[in-house]
Amino acid sequence: MHSSSTQSLSACREMNHFKLLLFLTLLYPPYRTVADKRSLEIDDLKSDLLNLLEVKEKPAISRSRWQVPRYVIELYRKQAFIDGFTKNGHSTPGRTVRTFFRDEQDKKGPHKHLFTFNISAMRPAEKVEHAEIRIFKRRSSLPNPRALYKVTVSRLTKPWSSVNKRWKRKLVALDVQLVKCRKVGEWITFNVTSAVKFWSKYPSKNYGLWVSVRSYQAPPSDFKIATGGRKDPILVEFGVDREKLQKAQMAEIQDELQEKKNALNYKVPNVDDLSRDNSKIIMASRTRSRRDVADNLCRRHRLFVKFQELNWSDWILAPRGFSAYYCTGTCPEVIEQYFNPTNHAIIQNLLHHRYSKSVPAACCVPTRLHSISMLYFELDGSIVLKEYGEMVAASCGCR
Repeated sequence: MHSSSTQSLSACREMNHFKLLLFLTLLYPPYRTVADKRSLEIDDLKSDLLNLLEVKEKPAISRSRWQVPRYVIELYRKQAFIDGFTKNGHSTPGRTVRTFFRDEQDKKGPHKHLFTFNISAMRPAEKVEHAEIRIFKRRSSLPNPRALYKVTVSRLTKPWSSVNKRWKRKLVALDVQLVKCRKVGEWITFNVTSAVKFWSKYPSKNYGLWVSVRSYQAPPSDFKIATGGRKDPILVEFGVDREKLQKAQMAEIQDELQEKKNALNYKVPNVDDLSRDNSKIIMASRTRSRRDVADNLCRRHRLFVKFQELNWSDWILAPRGFSAYYCTGTCPEVIEQYFNPTNHAIIQNLLHHRYSKSVPAACCVPTRLHSISMLYFELDGSIVLKEYGEMVAASCGCR
């Protein structure tokens, strides 16, 4: 009997101990659980950002930053500041610049004059505006100031073959350049827009480009094309999503018209139903609003997300992070022109403060948005330079 009561008491103590541990676990969750929750939040953030950037998944990188062509980096620097903000006068919303690298099999053996590029990463909505192939000619070993090379780039209409030469008879010439025999290497650019437009329409007929060289007073073998690293031949395509471009242009026009309208039509609102002497109240409120605590008023706050913290610095080449900014704070009872309000926002805010709290107050929101430009690797290893509109809050106001 004594033994039974002892066991019962022991079991009760164990149950109470278990309940205490369970209570403490729920009250103070272990660090591992908090860390897991934080990890899930970061994963959700990554997923949302990828969707925003229209990228299906994080690319597997086969190239380093030091293999990115200088030409591509210069395109980015021309379009955007170091922090990614698009420069004034260089905003091209809806436009995308894609850089494709030559297939590895073309660099050796009998394929050395064949240049094939996989352009499947191009979106159906993108319209090709311009495309060019850039090759780097190594310095001549036998420099001759009178020597010339006639370099022709053509589109193949049939697959290349080492046995049957019929494909050579139906080449479509795209561009021709005369190149001097020099002691220094140089980049040569060829316009291949028609070929890329054709491939985007008929992907199965992308048989590549053929580079032929004829020399004058110099052996053809002296014309050597560099491969590898930053001197690798590249195909650069400039495309545009017309729907996005038109939408961005219309939004820009509407913003400019709204700002002009606000500047011309701004006046103290007539709110006779709220007070007998509104002009005095409004002027007094304006005087008081200048003495309000500035920290609580509607303004822009800095928000910066480092791509390195998301483990994205390997595939996003520029910028180093995302400066989004956000708007928060209260709108004063009578909204001054400093907050760039609409007449509707002014009246609505007065109704909220002087008539009924059921009327929503004016909100602190972005009144002007800027775009950012990003340079990153695609899933297929190509490089994309793209501008994303309305990504940065440039100014805040009460609306």
